[in-house]
Amino acid sequence: MAVAISTATVLAVGLAACGGAGPKNAAGLGTAGAIAADHRKPFPVLSGTTLDGAQLDLSSYKGQIVVMNIWASWCDSCEAEAPYLEHAYETYKDKGVRFVGIDAGDDNTGQARAFVKAKQIGYPNLVDGVDEKLLTKLAGITSLGSVPSTLIIDKNGDLAWRSLRPVDYNALSAALGPVIAEQ
Repeated sequence: MAVAISTATVLAVGLAACGGAGPKNAAGLGTAGAIAADHRKPFPVLSGTTLDGAQLDLSSYKGQIVVMNIWASWCDSCEAEAPYLEHAYETYKDKGVRFVGIDAGDDNTGQARAFVKAKQIGYPNLVDGVDEKLLTKLAGITSLGSVPSTLIIDKNGDLAWRSLRPVDYNALSAALGPVIAEQ
């Protein structure tokens, strides 16, 4: 219980630091890099409700590469990277790569739905609501306070690449290339 409370506190403080009067989320604060195949750790199986009300269980993507983007509608960097992620989704969806977003900090799903509609995001986006607590399951996998973050999970369900900063199409394609080549 103490770990869950501590994790929730870290999450709240980290996400609060992204908002405020100044820039909503400064770009370039985190790092990005691949994880060698022999050092990868299993990614937790997440499931929950998407913004359109459907249920999504990542175990249904077993054997496929998954790109997961953690975002919030109030995050300037998330807004800037959204077109790159959508372009990558369109490019790689027929190559066995699934994309999933996690809305990590909107007080209501209306704001998140408006963001997805405005950015024309075609892949499913899970809601990290009170019941789902998806981000708390990612403790130790990624920085809970780093919004946006993008993760690549390999076909074995292991974390293969992580970016704790905004990504663009070229960076994401360069990261996906070696993971796709592993198939």
